[in-house]
Formats: sequence, C-alpha cells, structure tokens
Amino acid sequence: MVKIRRTQRTKQPQGYDSSLKDLVEQQAPAILPVLLPGVIYERTLSVDLVRSAMRGDKVYRVKYEAEEHILHLEFESGADSEMTSRLLAYNSMLYRDHQLPVISMIIYPFRVKMAESPLRIISKLRELLTFHFLTLPLFNLDAERYVHEHCVSMYPLLPTMRGASAALMKQAMDELAMLYREDEITLAQQFIWMQLLLARTDTISAEEKSKIQEQLSMYDRLWEDNPKVKQIRADSKAEGIAEGMVKGKAEGEIATLQKMLVHIVSLRFPVLTELVQQRVKQLNNPEELDRLVEQAVTAPDETTARWLLLGPPTA
Repeated sequence: MVKIRRTQRTKQPQGYDSSLKDLVEQQAPAILPVLLPGVIYERTLSVDLVRSAMRGDKVYRVKYEAEEHILHLEFESGADSEMTSRLLAYNSMLYRDHQLPVISMIIYPFRVKMAESPLRIISKLRELLTFHFLTLPLFNLDAERYVHEHCVSMYPLLPTMRGASAALMKQAMDELAMLYREDEITLAQQFIWMQLLLARTDTISAEEKSKIQEQLSMYDRLWEDNPKVKQIRADSKAEGIAEGMVKGKAEGEIATLQKMLVHIVSLRFPVLTELVQQRVKQLNNPEELDRLVEQAVTAPDETTARWLLLGPPTA
C-alpha cells in the first residue's frame, strides 16, 4: 500500500495574494500579455462555477498562439508544499468544464521556495502523469525594463523587482499620476499596492525603501483633496463636534477620527465592523488614525482593509 504523507501549507499573509489578484483583475487586458507574452485577453471566467476552493483565484479565457485557451493564475507570497497538487486539481477541473487547453501559472512576488515544474506521478517505474505549469518569480524581473517600455500595468509590481531604485520608482509614480490625473481613486489604489509590496520585498535596500516611502507620502494630497474623502471627513467631524467641545481639542480630534474610521470601514466592508470597532480602542495617535482613514477610503478590497487594520505581519 502506498502511504500518502499530508503536508502542511506554510502560513502566509493572504493580504498580498488577494491584493495581487485585484490588481490583475482591474487591468487584465493590459497585464495578461505582459505576464504571459503572446496571450490576448478575451474575458474573465467565474471561478465559482469551478469549485468554491478556487474562489478568489483568477481564471481567464484567452487566445494563445492563435488558439483558444484557459489561463489560470495563482499568486503565492509564501511557500506551499501542496501547491503542485492543488494546481493539478484546478487544471483538471477547468479542462473538464471548458474542454480547452489550460495554462497554469504561479506568480511569486517574494523569494520563497517555489514549486517546480513538471509534477510527475510515478508508480514503480511507470510514469502515470506529467503536469507542466509555469512559474513567474517577480523578484527576478528587471524593474528598469518595464519603466523603459512604459508598461504601466506592471508599475504597482515594481517594488518586488530587481533594480527598483527610488529614482526609478519616482519616474513610475509621476507617470501614473499623469495617466490617472482625472481618476484619483484609481491612482491611490496603484500607490496602495506599491506600499503593500514595498513593506515585504527584499529586493530593495532599507535606504532606498525609505526614499520611496517618502516619495509616496508626497501624494498624500490625493486623500486631502479628494471630494469624496472631504465629504466623509466633514460628516464625521460634524458628529464629533459636541464630544470635542467636552473633551478638549486633542481628545476631540482623536474621537472624531475614530468615528470616521469606523464609519468608513463599516460602510465599505461591513464584515470588518467588529474588527475596526475593537481596533480604534487601541489607537490614540491622531496621525496614525488619520493615515488609516485615508487608506480605508481607497483600500481596493476587504483583505487589504483587514491587513491595514491589523498591520503588516511580523516575521
């Protein structure tokens, strides 16, 4: 009897994976041909039709080498000893449902132990199955190449790549600011993705990270000047005036920001209401609260908002 040893999946911060999925989803037609040269995006497929286990993974119908294909992308920010078997299961289900060749690709933003292709299943000396898949380690890519080619769909991913200096990142930020000058919410989302990846990446030195963070802070006006943010702040401040008069200016400001943060998160991500209510009790720094308010307004998804409230994972 063949014994199967079940392995544990290494715990990893899901915020990174979910944010990358949302990034690709937002600009799939532009970014898919970059991730897999030769691909032409046709439409996004609902993974709920496949299996609930695949919820959140990105699946697309594409044209590749003049033929119809299914493209399945997996995002892995940590090591996963069961990745290849899961990928095979997804590949098989997608093939069954669509009867088209399925290209499976794992995208790794950070340095971890990667799955190796192909997966071979062997019984004694006979090979029962060979499963080929693609891997794309972003940390091996050259950031300068994408900026030189003005490949803006990849700009939020630049912090994960080699050569992402402060000067190069500034060039990319300025280009994004020009591109999205009429859409500040989308622009803010691009910078939030940059910030999330910058916090974890090891391809950039601490000194360069500090410079890049300083450059990102220069775009704080996105939140200060945005009409939607101003309205939310005005409404919340009005609610906190009475409390501010009683407690004093400093305490009133904290109370107002706390109310504002709870209001925004509860409105955008109701499932996080209890979490944000607990979190604000631990926060009494107006600057930190103000920063969280700004980020809560532009957080692209629930997972990112949760990540922001809890703070980056410790090693």
